Amino acid sequence: MARPSPTAPLISCRHLWKLFGEAPERWLAEQGANGVPDVDTIAQAGYIPAVRDVSLDIEPGEMLVVMGLSGSGKSTLLRCLSRLIESTAGDINVDGQDLRALDARGLIELRRRKMGMVFQNFALLPNRSVLENVAFPLQMRGQDRHARRERALEVIELVGLAGREDYFPRELSGGQQQRVGIARSLAIEPDIWFLDEPFSALDPLIRREMQDEFVRLQGLLGKTIVFVTHDFDEALRLADRIAIVGGHLIPRSTRDPSRS
Repeated sequence: MARPSPTAPLISCRHLWKLFGEAPERWLAEQGANGVPDVDTIAQAGYIPAVRDVSLDIEPGEMLVVMGLSGSGKSTLLRCLSRLIESTAGDINVDGQDLRALDARGLIELRRRKMGMVFQNFALLPNRSVLENVAFPLQMRGQDRHARRERALEVIELVGLAGREDYFPRELSGGQQQRVGIARSLAIEPDIWFLDEPFSALDPLIRREMQDEFVRLQGLLGKTIVFVTHDFDEALRLADRIAIVGGHLIPRSTRDPSRS
């Protein structure tokens, strides 16, 4: 897959912070004149720094993999970029919109139109079939039954589950359940796809299969993706760039040649 042409970033954040503790916004604002507080200073003030002064740009069609050790804040960063949690400070711009300034209605609308999310926990509805699980976000959007069924069948085939539309989650393997989760997030045709360690609960053989499937889907769809993992091999296979939490961006030229 060719690297995207230089364009305005689809996602951009500047000096993004997430501190856990009491009234971190006020404390952080008071530190402005003294530069960026280090981890020891933050800890001594009684705060936990989950995301510390992160700035990055993500181009349309790019797959950015965020890596880091457990507890390093990579999942928190993804949740800040999607505003599943509120940031302490900083700017987040998504497709020309100030994400942090959106009201609840505007945020819901942005997610419905532009964002798909897949997490390690598949969170499938156990009493609904594959077809019903995949169509669920379209139902929440208010799409009519015929249109959402057609779209659900389309993405079910795309992820290789054609013929299993009437199965229930308990009748599927772990890898098949993850495919349902991916299909459900794709059903709304998002421009941006957030994935938080989606394959880490799978055994190695299924995980490799899902990585291959993911590469195939990205080649077909060209989504803008933020993918969180702690697996360096997985990152090298999938990424256009790798952002290491607390480190620097690794250019595409260092990744797995099989992704060229």
